Amino acid sequence: MRTVAFPRAWRTAALAAIAGSALTVGLAAAQLGDPRGPGEAVAQPAPLCAQTISCTYAERKFPGGQSGYRFQSLNVCGANCTTQYWVSDVESGKPLLSVDPVRGGGYVAVGRAASQEDTHPAVRVIVPDYGPTDAACCPSGYKDTTYTWSAATGALVAGTPTVIPSAQFPGWEALREQWQGQEFFPAFPGA
Repeated sequence: MRTVAFPRAWRTAALAAIAGSALTVGLAAAQLGDPRGPGEAVAQPAPLCAQTISCTYAERKFPGGQSGYRFQSLNVCGANCTTQYWVSDVESGKPLLSVDPVRGGGYVAVGRAASQEDTHPAVRVIVPDYGPTDAACCPSGYKDTTYTWSAATGALVAGTPTVIPSAQFPGWEALREQWQGQEFFPAFPGA
């Protein structure tokens, strides 16, 4: 096998093009604007998911200082759909939690604050847990993880996940009611 060496200028130009493309994607996402409330017009954003059939971006922040978190999700559809979730600190913008794309989406909720000073209550996430032989429609279970705030590290810390077998999963609406009874409130509801 013969390797071909490209001149340094070509390699530099190729790297610059790749870096420029990556920056363009980030800038396109940032061009959505920052409306202060309902009814405020913003400029049409650049396409966020030009390579897919469809995508839907959502962002949530609870009012009144109930939570110091910003919740974000991106649902991307092609032959199947997946949803990815992020949680960041509102004040600093620091990423605190990233949930990899999962088929079928999940449920992300925030717990009730213990006091007015508690701006980082627990966050709970449940997502389909696909085994290596599971069909795309049918996870063998659902992984339920509660994350608690560590003031010492300024981070969310994962508790031990619980896997609920699919046969015992109550469904998204019943799960929502169950979690609200446990004082966890949806940032992003299940599918």
